[in-house]
Amino acid sequence: MRITQRAAKSGALVLVLAGLGGAVLHSLPEPADHAVRPTVERDLDTWSMPLDGYARPAVDETSYAEELVAEPCLERLGIDGAPPWATVSGLRALSEADDPAVRGNTAPALATTKPLLPALAERRGYHLTSTIGANVEARRSWAGSPERTAVIAAAPRDAVAGCWHQARRTLGTNGRGVEQSTEVAERLTALAAADARQDASVEATTGAWHRCMSTAGLVDLPAAPSGLPSQSMLMDYGLNFREGEVTKPEIALAEHDLACQQSSGYREALYDAQWSRLLHVTATDAAVLAAARPDQLAVADRVARTIERLAPEAPEGVD
Repeated sequence: MRITQRAAKSGALVLVLAGLGGAVLHSLPEPADHAVRPTVERDLDTWSMPLDGYARPAVDETSYAEELVAEPCLERLGIDGAPPWATVSGLRALSEADDPAVRGNTAPALATTKPLLPALAERRGYHLTSTIGANVEARRSWAGSPERTAVIAAAPRDAVAGCWHQARRTLGTNGRGVEQSTEVAERLTALAAADARQDASVEATTGAWHRCMSTAGLVDLPAAPSGLPSQSMLMDYGLNFREGEVTKPEIALAEHDLACQQSSGYREALYDAQWSRLLHVTATDAAVLAAARPDQLAVADRVARTIERLAPEAPEGVD
C-alpha cells in the first residue's frame, strides 16, 4: 500500500481492506471506546490491573510445570529422568529478565507496569528477584542431553505428543487465543503505566513525595518516584548486579520510599490513573480479548502450586 503525502499530512489515514464481501474502511488510530470488565479486584499492594486475567503466566514457569506433569507419562514410554530442581520465584525472575519491556526493567521502582511493591521492598529493597532459583544451566543440560534426545527420537511420536497434550490439559495451559490476549493485555498495561506517570493528578503529588524523601540524604534525589533508584543508589547498593547482597540500609530506604509514596498520595493517584486507562480498549483489542477466557490468574496459581508440589527440593538458601 502506498501512503500519499496528502494523507500523511492530514493525520487521518484511511485503510481500505478487502474481504468479507466488500471493502471496509478503518480510521487510524481507533478510538478506545469499548468497555472492559475488570478481571481482578483492585489491590494497590499487588498492583493488580483490569486485564491481568488475560495474561498467561511466565513461559519459563509454565514450561517447567508441564515438564513435571508430563514426566510419569514419558517414563511409561521409556523416557526416564525427572527435571532438575527449580523454584517459582526463580523462574518468574528469569522471565522478567528475558522480557524487560513488558514485565519490568533494571529496578522495581522503574518497572514498566508496576512501581516498587511492599512485598518485594521488604525482602529485596530495590534489587530484582534472584534468578538463581531458575537453575538454568542444569535444566538446559537435562533437556538437551544427547541421551535424552536420542530416547525421545526413538519413542512413538504420537505417544510423546500425547504426554505433552495431557500435561497442558491438566494445567489448563492450552487455552484458546491465550497468546494473542496476552500480547494485548501486556501491551496495553505497559502503555497505561507509562501514560499514568504523566497524568496531572499524579504529577500534583510528586512535590510532597520529594519533600518527604529529602530526609533520606540522597545527593541525586529525582523529582518523582519513577526516577529511583538514582545513580548514587546504583553504585552504593550494587543494583546493577541482580545477585548482589541486599543490605539493611537499602531495605530501609525502599520502605521509606514506599511510605512517602503513600503519604503524598502519589501511589493512590498513580494506581487510579493506570487502572482507569485500562477500562476501555479499541474494537480490535476488544475482539482479541473476547476470543479468550480471562482465567489466566487461576492458571498461574495452578502452575505455581504444581511446581511447589512436584519439583525436587532446591538447595538450602535458594528461594
